[in-house]
Amino acid sequence: MYVELGKLVGVWGVKGWVKLHSYTRNRADIGQYKTWYLSKPRSNDKPAPIAVLNCREQGQGMVARFEGVSDRDQAMALSGQTILVKQSDLPALPDGEFYWQQLIGLNVKNESGPIGQVLSIMETGANDVLVCKNTEEGQAEVLIPYIDDVILEVDLEQGYMLVDWDKSYLTDSD
Repeated sequence: MYVELGKLVGVWGVKGWVKLHSYTRNRADIGQYKTWYLSKPRSNDKPAPIAVLNCREQGQGMVARFEGVSDRDQAMALSGQTILVKQSDLPALPDGEFYWQQLIGLNVKNESGPIGQVLSIMETGANDVLVCKNTEEGQAEVLIPYIDDVILEVDLEQGYMLVDWDKSYLTDSD
């Protein structure tokens, strides 16, 4: 299984370097992985491994150089591809911490019953926010702050998250 960590967004210079956008919390952390797996958007092809020779911050962005890519044309051919790594290559996290992709898809419930399913996660600066698809037909997405006071339990094996989030937050009542 693969985890998406970024995207190739262009070329840098004439010697085969690529510009990239890193999705890691600290953008330079993407450089710790020495093998990336590149995937073309909307492709069903198996991601192709590529050896990373160098990856570094360059101004406000990131650039990388790959084995076998030595000119601008070769680098341009990679532009737009997604950067993946094997999930097994991710560093282990302390107990109680999770990677975002582990939380996406979990069923969210409170003590009264189901609330929805985690569709995505937003980074707001103050705290992360879970975007959940409401289980009630025709209802809007539910936003739940990912903070210790609200998240009571995460069970990846059972595929659910227990939250202290009252259903009254879910309706548009005056």
